[in-house]
Amino acid sequence: MACAWLAAARPGVACTYAHVVSSPVGNGPRKRSAVSGEDVRADLVRRILEGAWQPGERLPSCRKIAADLGSNTNTVNRELQRMAAEGIVRSEPRRGTYVTGSSTLAVVGSELRVHVDELTRRASGIGVSRDELVGLIDDAYDRVRRPVIAFAECNSVDLARMTELIANATGVETRPVLMDDLASADEGAAFDLIATPLFHIGEVLDIVKDDDRVVELSFVASSRTLREIATLSSERTVTAMSPTASGAERTAGLVRTVFRGRVEQRVHTPGTPTRFEDVDVLVYVNALEATASELARPTKAICIDWQLNGTSAEQFRNRVLALSS
Repeated sequence: MACAWLAAARPGVACTYAHVVSSPVGNGPRKRSAVSGEDVRADLVRRILEGAWQPGERLPSCRKIAADLGSNTNTVNRELQRMAAEGIVRSEPRRGTYVTGSSTLAVVGSELRVHVDELTRRASGIGVSRDELVGLIDDAYDRVRRPVIAFAECNSVDLARMTELIANATGVETRPVLMDDLASADEGAAFDLIATPLFHIGEVLDIVKDDDRVVELSFVASSRTLREIATLSSERTVTAMSPTASGAERTAGLVRTVFRGRVEQRVHTPGTPTRFEDVDVLVYVNALEATASELARPTKAICIDWQLNGTSAEQFRNRVLALSS
């Protein structure tokens, strides 16, 4: 993997670098001078993109990284400073260097532009026209197999909403699939990766039975929803309602994090009679599938609006980038 990455980053240098850093200790001292700053940077960026270091995680010391890569501490420190200036990492005095995860796509784009510039210069130098070069790139795209990624949810409303959130937050297009449909052997086998909300991870793993192909996404209640609940009078009673006992408990727990008054929880199976008239404030999720007339009966009804956690979005994007590479 390192050789392939660096072959793209620096033609003619990568395999020499990979040979140096992977040589067994018994073969003699490493040739530190063979590892340039660009080689170090390429390896550090690759590890971040592949998820070896997650957003918010502290990187090893410069000395440890230099020893791993066969470089020297000054070179590693210089490249980390460059990456800090680009927003890939942040350095805190006397505490260390941490992954931010905020600019990984920008870095990938920057790296690609360097390769495209080099490719264009080479093509022009040997007389390849612009149209011919574009045609070669189109052919290469056609030969690349792109991973097929699904997003699984239990209800159609949240499925559509969350699929849109994923695309907006990560740039990754996923195929929306209801969890009931995912149970089909043919449907589940069609995907290279299956994403699902963290609170459904156990159910999806029961269906797919393949830890390597299932990735969880952390969806959290929006600040607007939490503010609406938090500003309720403490004299009111909130009923957290869901079609399952675990869902009702989870919703009630979320309410209790911001609400000072009494919280009840209730299970409502869609299509069956239930008491809505005695509910003061109803807090629910779309999986409840309550009708408009039912939702009009409580004094107030609040539907939880989900947002994709930023760190989770970055981890998912890095996972897809690594899968694509």
